Amino acid sequence: MRCSVPTYQVHVDRVEKAQSIDGAKLLTERLEKIKQIQQLTGRPLIVYFSNFIKGNIVPNNSIDDSDVTAFSDLIEDVPGTDLDVMIHTPGGIVESAERIVLMLRAKFTSVRFIVSHSAYSAGTLMTFSGDAILMDDRSVLGPVDPQLLFRDPNTGESQAVPAQAITAGFQRAQTALKDPAPEVMKSYLPMLNKLNLHLLEACNNATALTYRLSQELLTKYMFAGEAEAAAKSEAIAKFFSSHDGTLSHRRGINIEKAQEQGLKIIDMRADQKLRSGLWQLHCAIEFFVDMVGDT
Repeated sequence: MRCSVPTYQVHVDRVEKAQSIDGAKLLTERLEKIKQIQQLTGRPLIVYFSNFIKGNIVPNNSIDDSDVTAFSDLIEDVPGTDLDVMIHTPGGIVESAERIVLMLRAKFTSVRFIVSHSAYSAGTLMTFSGDAILMDDRSVLGPVDPQLLFRDPNTGESQAVPAQAITAGFQRAQTALKDPAPEVMKSYLPMLNKLNLHLLEACNNATALTYRLSQELLTKYMFAGEAEAAAKSEAIAKFFSSHDGTLSHRRGINIEKAQEQGLKIIDMRADQKLRSGLWQLHCAIEFFVDMVGDT
């Protein structure tokens, strides 16, 4: 009887036995796995991978303008007009994601995004520019409703808050203050004093931007040339942009839900050899960045 060994655990066991990490060997193994995947698909593959599962999410793990340079280097010598992008990210700056997408689509006619684990927020937005998204039962996308860093004036602490939640709270307070009862005024006025009109305007603009970009990318790329492209894109953009619908920015949207929304999904479970190869690559990279992050 064959005993199956968890893929990630294989890397852990090897290090425990060797009591050391051979960085050069690990790099060679990752590059070999990429070559094997390219042979299966017949398409070039590049990888964008963030270490965000363990510990707190930090700015360096998020999509920003520094990634424009990295992507530019990655695709500089890639031949042909086809490209696969393996993406694993908590998200980041929407404007930076847009720059990367436009750069990729300017060079490649066919782009597919491979979600081996998680592509949240701005990462999901990037996948909307693909001809298709490769997913399986391990994969999740995420809502694209924007988050704003909000500094509590009392504690000085910053936290990411859904822009739509701030807007909804502001509107709820305005409605409540139409009641002249003293206890209502006492409850809501201190909260409104913590907010200001430019914050509310920033929330509205951020929400409008992600919604518009979602629509534009889906219409121009994923549903290019289709008669119902605009209607499909609008429906998908509404679902992914609505904080009221998902209730949490980190709530994963799995393959079944993504298919239900109408996204063009390629189910990796239909090709077990490819699925296995991509998962092995994911685990090899995750293991490496986990170890580097701990040193």
